[in-house]
Amino acid sequence: MNRKFLILTLIIGFSLAGIAFFSAQETAYKLLDASELAANPARYKGDNLRVRGFVKLGSLVREGRTAKFELELEDRNVPVFFTGENLLPDAFKEGARARVDGHWENGTLVANHVEAKCASKYEAGYAEGNESY
Repeated sequence: MNRKFLILTLIIGFSLAGIAFFSAQETAYKLLDASELAANPARYKGDNLRVRGFVKLGSLVREGRTAKFELELEDRNVPVFFTGENLLPDAFKEGARARVDGHWENGTLVANHVEAKCASKYEAGYAEGNESY
């Protein structure tokens, strides 16, 4: 009886560990700057990405709930298509510092979540090395 109980306990334990491992992999994000993604986009294909940069001036095109824009940092640009699953934040505009969650697909970062800060508030913190965003 103890042997059957031990085997059942091991099976349940390994099953729970497998579920925890694979669900963590699905929700894990790689945090990187727009310049890093632009330099080597093939490296991040298939990954959940969290990309930081500034919304390039003149690049924002809103189409209903969706939007197209470019994130830029260090003279490198990443094209972004925002799916409109969530609303864009009020602070989101050209020149704003943004963090975009999504995945790389056909040369574009397809994003389902965007966070933004007013560029003037961010610049002081960035110059001091504060990268809380």
